[in-house]
Amino acid sequence: MYRHALKLSFVLAFFTLLNIAVAQEQPPAQTAVPATVQGSPASDASALEDAKEIIRRALDVDRRNFALARNYTYQEKQEVRAFDKRGSTKHQQSETHDLMILYGEPYSRLIEKNDKPLSAKDEKKEQEKLDKFIARHKNENEKEKQKRLAQMEKDRREERAFAADIINAYDFRLDGQEQINGRDVYVIAANPRKDFHPTQPHADVLPKLRGKIWVDKRDYDWVKIEAESIDTITWGLFLARIHKGSHFLFEQTRVNDEIWLPRKVSVNASARLALFMNGGFDFESSYSNYKKFVASGRLLPGSVEAEPARK
Repeated sequence: MYRHALKLSFVLAFFTLLNIAVAQEQPPAQTAVPATVQGSPASDASALEDAKEIIRRALDVDRRNFALARNYTYQEKQEVRAFDKRGSTKHQQSETHDLMILYGEPYSRLIEKNDKPLSAKDEKKEQEKLDKFIARHKNENEKEKQKRLAQMEKDRREERAFAADIINAYDFRLDGQEQINGRDVYVIAANPRKDFHPTQPHADVLPKLRGKIWVDKRDYDWVKIEAESIDTITWGLFLARIHKGSHFLFEQTRVNDEIWLPRKVSVNASARLALFMNGGFDFESSYSNYKKFVASGRLLPGSVEAEPARK
């Protein structure tokens, strides 16, 4: 319960903006490189439009990434530290999961707790969960399969609609160019629009976040997002409340020279979660050991493993 409540809090964060758009499967649209990016003079209005075009293109590239990402397995390590009102650590834990693709769906299996192998009891639970998952899909009839596929398509349609709200929720401004890990990137500032009217569920959190997005100049995929909550974010009546001033970070890494995949997600927040926690917490999820596989599940020779995220 504790871990799931913490995960819910960072799902509400700014990195949701582009991460949700990954679940779009159409090939990227061919968009022209903004004139100001090519070096021509820019007015304030054109600078805004050019930054917006870069974000649109990054969202389009994420559509291609979604299809490629289904060909990768990886490990995810989640680390949590919770603090009381005085700043003293009152809880600390970590979990490591193996993520694989089974029956066309991602499946996460717990393999370590606090950097130690699972106990015999926990290992048995994980095996039972896996056995149930396989049995459910293996014995799935055609009606059940079509229902599952229809729900997946419904989710994708909602995610595509959410992407439109992302574009409309912010004024994007090109703040310059930098280098990250030797790659040239655009720096895009995102400030909430006062006239934004959300059309999709949960899009009302967008005006409560501001930040910056770093977009790779060659691939037009995003490399890093930093954000800050500028108002209290709530989820449900009692479930989660993220306070103003919380900070969020989402980084990606280039894998196999073909795709950008998550490297690190971190949250430093003051929050109230459910009815059992009111204080601060640090959350970090790091991704590593990316491996490409074919439909049979075999890992391909020469697959590149991404460097694990380091604090």
